Amino acid sequence: MKDLKDKVIFLTGAGSGIGRATAIEFARAGTSSLILNDINMNGLKETASIIEGLGRKSFVLPADVSDYNAVREMVRTAFDSLGRIDILVNVAGTAMPAPLEEMGIEDWRKVIGVNLYGALNTVQCVYSHMLERGSGHIVNIASIGGLFALHPYNAAYYVSKFGVVGFSEALMLESSMRGIHVTCVCPGGVKTSIYDTSTFKGLSEGARQQMKKLLLASAEEPEDTARAIVDAVKKNKFLITTTKTAKLAYFLRRHFSFLWFFLMKKLADWFVKNFDKYKTQGRSGLPKER
Repeated sequence: MKDLKDKVIFLTGAGSGIGRATAIEFARAGTSSLILNDINMNGLKETASIIEGLGRKSFVLPADVSDYNAVREMVRTAFDSLGRIDILVNVAGTAMPAPLEEMGIEDWRKVIGVNLYGALNTVQCVYSHMLERGSGHIVNIASIGGLFALHPYNAAYYVSKFGVVGFSEALMLESSMRGIHVTCVCPGGVKTSIYDTSTFKGLSEGARQQMKKLLLASAEEPEDTARAIVDAVKKNKFLITTTKTAKLAYFLRRHFSFLWFFLMKKLADWFVKNFDKYKTQGRSGLPKER
């Protein structure tokens, strides 16, 4: 989709971070209208104000993307207002860092609900309209953690992001001959508020601060990822990694797998040893349904 002029964008997770930066980048690229979604109403209003300051129209539709009925109603409102959605961008995400034994089934459902079902729900509601028009572009923000796990205590996040990558690939195989393009974005560390807003299970506040410190040590600005996303849409790229650390990790995993697994085992051992001191008193054994 080389020409973005006058296109209508539907973007989830637009209240901050990568979502806000991507909305701004699409506005600068010439899109006419942006439908902005998030559960953070204040953040949405701030993003909308920036978009309108760039001379573009914005429509604020707060909703929980893990709720299919809420998404369906939101998409219906968007079509009633603008008549079409040219580009769908699924950014909304969450994490719940925790040792596996501290994760209950509802914790898994929460993370997978936002990260994976959030993308499934919006695509389910928008895809048929794109098929009718014979055009469209779907962007799913996964993570480098959707290609391989990076460290312990983040299993639910990795499972959900692996799902986003697999879903994106399946969608691409079905839609590419029908005029609909798909882009799957796998960023590394990005300076967002995810560790500030995420729930930590079985880990103290010290763990949150240490994880933030590790993330920010090599994290890049969300604007860098936003520019890569818009460029990928223009060039109809399927899979992209963003940030230098993600690109390096992806290269090592693909071309030096034995070295990669050796290094990751060492890192995991260090991680568990370092973070065990931040464990709080919790349940023992494998998680039970509750």
